[in-house]
Amino acid sequence: MRPPASLSLAAALALAACAAEPPPRAPTQAASAPPAAAAAPPPAAGAEPGEAQKPLEFIRDDVPRAREKARAEGKALFVDAWAPWCHTCLSMKHHVLTDPSLRPFADRVVFADIDTDRPENAPFLERHEVTVWPTFFVLEPANGEVVGLWRGAASVDELRELLRGSLTAMDSRAAAALPADDPARLLIEAKRAHSAGDHAAAAAAYRRALARGGEGWPRRSEALLGLVSALRRKDAAACADIGRAHVAEVQGAALPADFASVLLSCAAALPDRNAQRAAREAAVARLRAIVASPPAGSSADDRADAWSLLADGLQALGDAEGARAATASKLAVLEQAAREATAPEAAAAHDYGRAMAYLALGRGEEAVAMLKEREAQMPASYEPPARLAQVLHAMGREEEALAAADRAIGRAYGPRRLRYLKLRAEIQEKLGRRAEQVATLREEVAGYEALPRGLASQSALDDARRRLAEAERAQRGEKKR
Repeated sequence: MRPPASLSLAAALALAACAAEPPPRAPTQAASAPPAAAAAPPPAAGAEPGEAQKPLEFIRDDVPRAREKARAEGKALFVDAWAPWCHTCLSMKHHVLTDPSLRPFADRVVFADIDTDRPENAPFLERHEVTVWPTFFVLEPANGEVVGLWRGAASVDELRELLRGSLTAMDSRAAAALPADDPARLLIEAKRAHSAGDHAAAAAAYRRALARGGEGWPRRSEALLGLVSALRRKDAAACADIGRAHVAEVQGAALPADFASVLLSCAAALPDRNAQRAAREAAVARLRAIVASPPAGSSADDRADAWSLLADGLQALGDAEGARAATASKLAVLEQAAREATAPEAAAAHDYGRAMAYLALGRGEEAVAMLKEREAQMPASYEPPARLAQVLHAMGREEEALAAADRAIGRAYGPRRLRYLKLRAEIQEKLGRRAEQVATLREEVAGYEALPRGLASQSALDDARRRLAEAERAQRGEKKR
């Protein structure tokens, strides 16, 4: 069940779905019910019959133009930060953002989306942190101030609530009028800090909001997920303690599984084995309840991710048989969703999850066949050959994997292309092609060095340099022999 609540200010924060690589499940925040005054906007006066049934129209990869349009029309700016490799992004685009019930919001909101691997979007990403894909921002267009933030998967209802609450916040500027210790104002402060990547300030604001809101606060689940997500990187022990204490109480469509995901992530970082096990058992218990009775509004992608998380938790607890059964259930959900898809692009949203499940179940040939068919259907996309290369590499079929990786590299761009260079170097190492591996790694390092701010990643560059140095030492050693 979703929590009854009032979204009188900014929309719910969520952390969800796809991370850089490999994509772990991250949290999706449950939104609260909006106040009556924030009802969905009616269709524009004079609209043609049926116009409200059209899907939303997005300005692609041009935030400056979208912001100028929003300024000129006195509207809020919605930005979908996504990536073509993110399965949850594709699921949202094909199954949620196309819902015609969102169309009336176009009267008050300009909609834009940005591919986070494209260099023209670096200025936006330099200002707004994106570590989970997709991330949805609602901005006040004059100054770019965040009035709504949602990280990861969302139901149609949750997106409507995100937009309603954001419009209320922008229209009334209620946050500034609230007392400094009001929990709603503190929650907005936490979201803004989270958007800026200031996790310490975000955690502090979430704590204050929870303390002021109390146990009966309607937006408590929202703030709890924000808190553990902010703590995950710096204080795994606090994250695990809070996660264990509250994992059973959080509510929402995808939020309960996502909260369990953060708890599992923090458990893995704990040094104490007993503490690790206790945190994992709490997460697994919650996930068992979720898959037994999926929350209303959860998508096939959400349900499959819950099964996948359960498999991960069981595997970490030493229950290999239970993990295998959970993986089989995940695969069944995704196969049904793929069968029901009306186009290859929609079915492709489930390819990564299906491929990984096939591999885990020892059915790699089915993954190969599926991805070869998808590449034939979508010849311009880098995703099918990239996933095919990963599968073939895992199966030890390195020559075929190398050919698929080369096709993916030829079609990819930005940071994702560099990740495929890393994969190609791993395959070349397996084939004993040391000189080719070194050349690939040099290309990867140069690529990271050339990325604009906003797309650049110091940790990725450091890792690429380390792997290049190791490969060069190995090459020199081979020459000496």
